[in-house]
Amino acid sequence: MPDEPSTAEQIEAMLEGLRISGMTPSAIARESGVSRQTVWRLSVGEASQPSYRVVKGIEKLWLTRSTRG
Repeated sequence: MPDEPSTAEQIEAMLEGLRISGMTPSAIARESGVSRQTVWRLSVGEASQPSYRVVKGIEKLWLTRSTRG
């Protein structure tokens, strides 16, 4: 059984998906309620243990954007 990706890896993948969908890091930060610095640190792998609030904010935005269509 393969190892599950870490929370930081999951967030990094969500951020990449949001960027691919056309969102800028500033828009991601604004719409998820997370600072631009935190978005940047997560996207480059510098934040290994994001807070629950950060995870939920980005996850909620990602789910909202991924279900549009």
